[in-house]
Amino acid sequence: MVEFPHHPFWDFSLEVYMSEGVGTACIELQSALALDVNVLLYCLWVAASRRGVITPDQLASLREPVEDWHQEVVRALRGVRTRMKEDFGSGHQDLVEQLRRRVQQTEIDCEHIEQLMLSVSLDLEVDDARPDDILLIDAVSNLETYFGTLGFISNTDRVNVAHILSAVFPKQAANVSALVSVSF
Repeated sequence: MVEFPHHPFWDFSLEVYMSEGVGTACIELQSALALDVNVLLYCLWVAASRRGVITPDQLASLREPVEDWHQEVVRALRGVRTRMKEDFGSGHQDLVEQLRRRVQQTEIDCEHIEQLMLSVSLDLEVDDARPDDILLIDAVSNLETYFGTLGFISNTDRVNVAHILSAVFPKQAANVSALVSVSF
């Protein structure tokens, strides 16, 4: 078992991802757009933790150090884990499933490392005076910057983004759909 240092970004990510329907929305966005869910969550955490807006240059500089790790380690493990769901006719599917769960835990640990890498990528100060009603706007701006690097956003993608934002900012959920439809 790996001993990870405590970090509020990881805590935020777990809370958001485990919110009803958010994990599914993240996976659908990942599949549709080949996005990195950790970068998506980082964009949200920066806003929700009162660190403001990420510029396109900052986004590029934070993605660069994690890109190889994400592609060559996280996605590679995800591919192995997904492939292990198939029945190879070995008659030992129960053993394969046990091993698949271990690979999944390793994948999660590797995502945790990626999040630690992201958390030190930018030196963004917390602005405790930043008003609550601006945080959602900051989050939409950060996602708009990130999604701008990914290409076309479908209506299904917009629904998923709105669902995730509503989980992060439940008090402003009524404003989310309008902001998403205008921004994406």
